Amino acid sequence: MTSTSKGPQAPTISRDQVTAYFDRIKLPETERHYEIAGFDDDTALSYLQLLQKHHLVWIPFENLTLHYSFHRQISINPDDLFKKIVSDDNGRGGYCMENNTLFATLLRTLGFTLHSAGARVFDDGQWTGWSHMVNIVRIGPHKWHVDVGFGGNGPIAPMRLDKAGWEASHVRPASARLQWRNIPGNTDPDQRLWVYEFRISEDGDFQPTYCFTELEFLQSDYSLMNYYTSTSQRTFFTRVVVAERKIMVQGAIVGSLIMGNGDLKWRVHGKKTQQIQFENEEDRLQALEKHFGIVFGQAERASIRGLPSELK
Repeated sequence: MTSTSKGPQAPTISRDQVTAYFDRIKLPETERHYEIAGFDDDTALSYLQLLQKHHLVWIPFENLTLHYSFHRQISINPDDLFKKIVSDDNGRGGYCMENNTLFATLLRTLGFTLHSAGARVFDDGQWTGWSHMVNIVRIGPHKWHVDVGFGGNGPIAPMRLDKAGWEASHVRPASARLQWRNIPGNTDPDQRLWVYEFRISEDGDFQPTYCFTELEFLQSDYSLMNYYTSTSQRTFFTRVVVAERKIMVQGAIVGSLIMGNGDLKWRVHGKKTQQIQFENEEDRLQALEKHFGIVFGQAERASIRGLPSELK
């Protein structure tokens, strides 16, 4: 992995690494383009959407390193991420700062113009501090919100930053939208953020999921965010094992495969179609291997012992 003339915050990967990435996300040979130079705006957007879809289907949103490793440390160094998620070929993914950093590196290598920004998650009726990462991609005159690192109700396609509002389809019957607005807690009424909202059906109400800024965040910002997110006992990630990836049928995302602390669920078009309940650690480890392709060695398996997330 190399740094371009744009500076150390803009790493790219080699052509061979791009090929390995395409293999990892099972991108069809006929859809593989190594640069977007010469693409018109519509073609570039379609390609971006295709890459995002395949990433969401084949690279899981997961926090397993925090539970199945002796060091329990998350690296967001692009070289480390490429090795963990692509080179090692072990079904691994990561949480927001891992998946979105890696995806940004691919997009930049292909010739997309983008930067990353911080987000606050709406949790238990209030906004967290900066704890999430999104990518903002510019295609022609428009900027697009692209996120492959939220899991569950996160976006499944690029969403245009349009101050008049942008509503997009999700996994039927759900939908998502972006709004440019103030959020509760701001004392300055002129403040505005992009608010990503999600609803489970056409009859439901849109609920805030996270908000983000267009301000470019630096690697040093994410280092601080990553440290807190991966070490604080107040965060969801240190207390609960989670793994999620999208389900694709005939080229369309139709649902999610969701692992929580004690079970694995299949949700298709908003309905639970199957569930496996775990009785112990062995059940969960077998499910990770069978349904995510993730296999841990004995030392990694043993490292969860004594943690609140262990299944006894």
